[in-house]
Amino acid sequence: MVLPLSKIDPGEKVRVVWVASEKHMADRLADLGFVPDEEISCVLKGRQGGMRAYLVRNAVIGLREENSNEVFVQTGRDQ
Repeated sequence: MVLPLSKIDPGEKVRVVWVASEKHMADRLADLGFVPDEEISCVLKGRQGGMRAYLVRNAVIGLREENSNEVFVQTGRDQ
């Protein structure tokens, strides 16, 4: 199942499918490791509309909900 990164729960591992951001943000996300086929896991999920933290390439990266809504991932349930 493909869904926005913001919808995964802490501890869940997923793979990036695509990033649907404007070019400048897509480039920044790619620099941080949010690229197709990269494995990501959710470390911390704040309250609705808040920040979330993800483990990407052995680094914890915080994203706003609006940005994590633009990263689409495939869940481990159907990989």
